[in-house]
Amino acid sequence: MRNKGDHYEYIAAYVDDLMIASKDPDSIIKMLMEKHQFKLKGTGPTKFHLGCDFFRDEEGVLCYAPKKHVEKILENCRRIFGTWPKPATSPLTTGDHPEFDTSELLNEDDQKVYQSLIGALQWVIQIGRFDIQTAVMTLSRYRTMPRQGHLDHVKRIHGYLSKMCHATIKIRTDAPDYSKIPVKLYDWEYSC
Repeated sequence: MRNKGDHYEYIAAYVDDLMIASKDPDSIIKMLMEKHQFKLKGTGPTKFHLGCDFFRDEEGVLCYAPKKHVEKILENCRRIFGTWPKPATSPLTTGDHPEFDTSELLNEDDQKVYQSLIGALQWVIQIGRFDIQTAVMTLSRYRTMPRQGHLDHVKRIHGYLSKMCHATIKIRTDAPDYSKIPVKLYDWEYSC
């Protein structure tokens, strides 16, 4: 991060992948290539980075969503189980308690499938699908000894992703207008 007076420039690094956020990214790219002899490929506006798609919406707002990665894990789920996941409206059902599951324990091969599916879902969370975080983290507790019911729950999360595959995060850089929201003053005399 570097303060440029009227804005900050950022270079985010993950292993050998870079993402530059600046008003003048070309000058940074030029310096990296000419002065420091970096061999950069795929320079220009970000379209895909670390499994995430970047694009601008109809208003020009920068958006990102792991659409290609979600498609990839759904295809993987179809390949493993022979069918597409059944669409679901939520990652977990109301009153769900996987800790009380007494269904049959998975065999060693199915345990590996379960662990792989959980790992792929954890990466989807990292790149923007925060809506499945509670469900995935709840089910990741059972990676060493998962049951058939736990695997069914993981399939449901995949079904939710298939139904909600277009979820997007918008990056707005303008300051929101809070002027119409009344300011309440609280008396903290009785707080803990």
